[in-house]
Amino acid sequence: MDKTQEPVISICCFSYNHEGYIRDAIEGFLMQETEFPFEIIIHDDASTDRTADIIREYEEKYPEIIKPIYQIENQYSKGLQEIVQIVLSVYKRSKGKYIALCEGDDYWIDPLKLQKQAVEMEKHPEYHICFHPAIIKWDNGAKKDEILGLHTKKSKVFTVEEVILGGGEFMPTNSIMINKSVIPRISSFFDTIRYVPVADYYTQILGAENGGALYLADMMSVYRTGVSDSWSERFKKSDNSEVDLLMTANNKMDEFTNYRYSRQFALMNRRLISKRLKSVCIDIEIRKNLLKSHNDYINLKDKVIWHTIYKHPRTVEILKRMRDFTFHRSL
Repeated sequence: MDKTQEPVISICCFSYNHEGYIRDAIEGFLMQETEFPFEIIIHDDASTDRTADIIREYEEKYPEIIKPIYQIENQYSKGLQEIVQIVLSVYKRSKGKYIALCEGDDYWIDPLKLQKQAVEMEKHPEYHICFHPAIIKWDNGAKKDEILGLHTKKSKVFTVEEVILGGGEFMPTNSIMINKSVIPRISSFFDTIRYVPVADYYTQILGAENGGALYLADMMSVYRTGVSDSWSERFKKSDNSEVDLLMTANNKMDEFTNYRYSRQFALMNRRLISKRLKSVCIDIEIRKNLLKSHNDYINLKDKVIWHTIYKHPRTVEILKRMRDFTFHRSL
């Protein structure tokens, strides 16, 4: 790897209180064997443990590769939109043609990961996003390791419709490599919405929008789950309703993509409604009535069934929030 050249890949890592994990992440970056230079941008969100000290230790050893960003004030505490803007600012700061993602509590296990993905994306410039399966490792060891994102044992290209219906876990975040040329469009979308609960889901969609998503079947990373200070875990504990935010974001994305994927977003919102109704344990027959026809989803507040369901006290709070969600096209 020629360290004097501009990087071809920018590794973007986001960390907060990852003292027990950040070494694994950085070592996974440094072990990469490539025919081209890469840089490592690590954003530390004002960690209160020794995470920043560990990053500085590596920065001193590899100053030409590791380019940290040390926040003085925690950005997560300012809200979800601030987090999105921080992520985008790191993307824009990157110099590489491609951006590889990995949070500070995850790590890579294949030294050829970057090489494999970059080579395939160079062969197929029509694809702007590439991903692969990952191992799920429970931080407390409560469960056995699982596999995330193993869709097929052979490499293939998934359509944007498949990516939408796959949800946020379709692509393990630490497996994603994206062409930086997509970042302006991603940034434009996030400028249209106040809150985004899972930014990587919409990044996946817009990354696949051009020609689809390139999938490599190699298992090349580990995703830790149950890490108490990870952004995903902290979001789950927030006061915001994940379902409501996702439905709003889905509708915004539907509009942003000129309603080309209205059917897919309507189906995703249908799943969210079903999930929420199950969570409040309403009568099974009422739920069946709500979900029995597509039209019930198009304009929930204007349907007779709305008045029937509204009489049930346990559903009043959730349905008050739901009734303003309408879909632009029928299924």
